[in-house]
Amino acid sequence: MELALDLSPPESKHYRTWSERLSSVARYSQPDEIHAACEMARARGASAVLAVLDPRAETALRALQTWRDLSLWVVVPNMYAFIRDLTDRGLVGAALSRFRRLGPGAMVATGLAALRDLGPLARSDFVAGALWLAQMELAAARGLRIRRVFLHPQLTEIALAGRVLTLFTEFARRARALGLEAGLITHNPVVAAEVLGGEIERFAAVVSPCNAKGYKMVPGREACEAVFRSHPRRFWASEVTAGGAVPLATAVAGVDGLPLGGAVVPEVPPI
Repeated sequence: MELALDLSPPESKHYRTWSERLSSVARYSQPDEIHAACEMARARGASAVLAVLDPRAETALRALQTWRDLSLWVVVPNMYAFIRDLTDRGLVGAALSRFRRLGPGAMVATGLAALRDLGPLARSDFVAGALWLAQMELAAARGLRIRRVFLHPQLTEIALAGRVLTLFTEFARRARALGLEAGLITHNPVVAAEVLGGEIERFAAVVSPCNAKGYKMVPGREACEAVFRSHPRRFWASEVTAGGAVPLATAVAGVDGLPLGGAVVPEVPPI
């Protein structure tokens, strides 16, 4: 099965113990540690890295790409960082902090995009705001060779709950205009298939929980697996260890019988 390394920030994950949390934070607190994790994953056969971008991850991935060929999939926007900034600086301050990271050319392009969407942005339109944040983060990822761009799962779940199809179609359109493949991450693959309908074809990969215990498979394992079979090779498994209940190597082998594109894992099991 094709594997992708998950580089979500430590604060986005669930930990069974305090020591497990400390170990994860230590592992991903420095660019060199992230770089080493990517190297190990590549050596064990991983074909891609799925990363939520932050300064540490960007530094590590930029160094990795100077001499390694590993497909990069990015998740935008970084909602964990945005919510922290929103709490500390307010909405305007959080947006400005991202805008200041851009180079001159990206500032101009982002500013023009904001002017085009000025009305919806001024009304705090959900779709316009989400897409603007995503566009700024992509523009800030200077020097990275990105293949796929994924909408952040927090935004995906809100849009699915509200049946906001426009967010998905416009996100996919903008990704394609940049020469990128679009992707989604969701714990609700059945709802995603219903809301998107034929538009799901716009997305090269949809990452959803899949494991032998049905852990986080909403509304249930049977319904989710039926969706996976209806869209062969489009869905990628996450949560394969069922919250740590199944050893990683066993878990990956356990989902290999489904017509999945691959699995996104926090580490790659030994060959």
